[in-house]
Amino acid sequence: MAPTYAHWRIILSAFNYDEAFSRNLGVVSPDQHQRLCNATVAIAGMGGVGGDYLISLVRAGVGGFHLAEFDEFELVNFNRQYGANMGTIGRRKLDVMVEYALQINPALRIKTFPEGISTGNIDAFLAGVDLAIDAVDAFAVDMHPLLINAASARGLATVAAVPLGLGAGVLAFGPEGMPYADYFAITPDMSEDEKIVQFMLGFAPEMYHLKYLDPKFINLKARKGPSSVAGCKLCTGFITTQALVALLHPEELRCVPWYTYLDARLGRFRHRRLWLGNRNPLQRIKSFVAKKRLEKLSPTA
Repeated sequence: MAPTYAHWRIILSAFNYDEAFSRNLGVVSPDQHQRLCNATVAIAGMGGVGGDYLISLVRAGVGGFHLAEFDEFELVNFNRQYGANMGTIGRRKLDVMVEYALQINPALRIKTFPEGISTGNIDAFLAGVDLAIDAVDAFAVDMHPLLINAASARGLATVAAVPLGLGAGVLAFGPEGMPYADYFAITPDMSEDEKIVQFMLGFAPEMYHLKYLDPKFINLKARKGPSSVAGCKLCTGFITTQALVALLHPEELRCVPWYTYLDARLGRFRHRRLWLGNRNPLQRIKSFVAKKRLEKLSPTA
């Protein structure tokens, strides 16, 4: 049950931002800590990674959020999603995550978008924010450019990460980096499956995770694939760090064609510039091979 107004006043009177997040000092300066408190971050998606991003950024001291999510929690979310438990099945992910966030910082400034992001609300979603985070389902391939392109047009950076097996791929986009379509080499005539392959390949050019993932659990038609809480937590660590860099040290943020890719199981790490993005000749070969492989291994329904 949500706190009454009187109860909420008591909660707020007992809360002190400086004390609650004082252990952040030393990693950030007192001035930077105040900048985080005044900052507003837009997070699209509260599912596999987005909910975890929210909680971590609240603990990092960020004071304002615009949050978008239309889905509800299900049993199948239990292996990786922060807010998924027996008490939240059937509840809106957005409502649950807002409650969790306010239990950590009851003074948060939060604007919610329960219909998710769309062409009709993207301007309002990004209005007055300092950073955008793409936590939309990786299979929703048309939603990613909607957010990233709209943010770039406003001079905003967008950071994004995708859990890949027991690893994570991380990218940043901004006005100074390559455009979304150029980096991923995604064209309007591509099928949804082809767009998904291009999207994943842009986050993980070396595709280390394919060395141990069982391909029979990859089903592009049903928009399902293996996921692990380990990969999601790696995404959270990377995105929290990237958000702090973008908000406090924007000159250090490396946008695409730079990428970061870590596979914790194999102990393999890459942080480098992907020349031409997915239009790189080697990437084109990988894309062709990946598409043919998935056509053979993925079920048709």
